[in-house]
Amino acid sequence: MFKLFFSTGIMGIGIAVAASIAWSHTITPLQATTASMSINPTEVMATYKAPLVVEQWDAI
Repeated sequence: MFKLFFSTGIMGIGIAVAASIAWSHTITPLQATTASMSINPTEVMATYKAPLVVEQWDAI
């Protein structure tokens, strides 16, 4: 009886681990493409209006 419960528990843990791995592989690429599409470095640099630290550096 112990072997039955032990093997059932091990199979359940294996299925849970496999499901979490499959879920993480399907979620991560979607988040990566959404983040890369929403941030445009050229647009950020063009619209940045504050003075840069290098512009205030007069030690040269």
